[in-house]
Parts: sequence; structure tokens; C-alpha cells
Amino acid sequence: MDILVLIAIGFLAGTLGSMLGLGGGFLIVPALILLKAMDPRMATHTAIAVIIPTMLIALWRRSGEGHVDWKLAGTLAVGAAAGALLGSWLVRPEGPIDAPTLRRIFSFVLVGLAALLFFKE
Repeated sequence: MDILVLIAIGFLAGTLGSMLGLGGGFLIVPALILLKAMDPRMATHTAIAVIIPTMLIALWRRSGEGHVDWKLAGTLAVGAAAGALLGSWLVRPEGPIDAPTLRRIFSFVLVGLAALLFFKE
């Protein structure tokens, strides 16, 4: 894949991810699977590495403006950290969730959340 295409995908993911609080994985994962034929586990884990600097910059900007509820964020982070341990265990190469199933789960979550947001008042 051309480096300029990757930079453009990263730019779009960083822009939309920081605007919408999505991290960018919603765009990076499908792009890597579809355009680079990457295994969904590798695409997901690569996206996590990309999300870290994206979210740190967005957090720095938003918290400076007073737009972060730190108490709520801390509470959610406890559950998110435990969920990250479980999720990373489930998708390890010898884990119970294989690459095709992970791709389907990711697709279902994206479509389901999009539908919820679209039809919510």
C-alpha cells in the first residue's frame, strides 16, 4: 500500500476519531483489512497502537478546554482496563475467537452502533 494512502487514512482517522471520540479504529481497522488484506487481529492491534497518540493529543486539547469529566473517565477506565484484558485474551492467536469471527463482530458492532445513533432522537 502506498505510504501516502496510509498517511491519508491516518489523517482522516485522527480527525474523525478526535472529533467523535472514536479513536480512529473504526476507520483504520476496515481500511487495513480491505486495502492491505491484513488479518483482523493484526489490524485491530495495529489500530490500537495508532489510537494512543491520537487520543493523547485529543485528550490534551479537550481537557485544556475543561471538556473532560475526570471522575466519570476514571470510573469507566476501571471497566475498560478489565475489558481490555479479556478482549486481548479472547483474540490471541490460540484464543477462542478466530479472525473471521472477529471481523464479523467488528462489523456487527459498527452497524449496530451506527443504527442506534442514527435513529436516536
